[in-house]
Amino acid sequence: MSFSYSATGSHLIIAGRLDAQNAAELRQTLRDHVAANAGPVTVDLTDVPFMDSSALAALVAALKDCRRQGRALSLSGASVPVRELLSLTMLDRIFGLGASGVRP
Repeated sequence: MSFSYSATGSHLIIAGRLDAQNAAELRQTLRDHVAANAGPVTVDLTDVPFMDSSALAALVAALKDCRRQGRALSLSGASVPVRELLSLTMLDRIFGLGASGVRP
């Protein structure tokens, strides 16, 4: 199952289920987006109903790419299941996902 994405400048909007089946595609999408945009990057997860650890690893890899370049990567709009995964791994703090990241 694939996911979809669109970009407006450094803001990347991802939609769909993120799991092991599309983690490599997600990793490449993130890598391409980081390379194509300067400055801080925001990944909008509003329309991501589920994310597993392989997708989380892709986001961490993108974060590392940004940090190596002295840039920031933050997440926004996480659904409750995605927010729970990020919270359990304490990555919500690393990615700068505040209380506004919770989608009802």
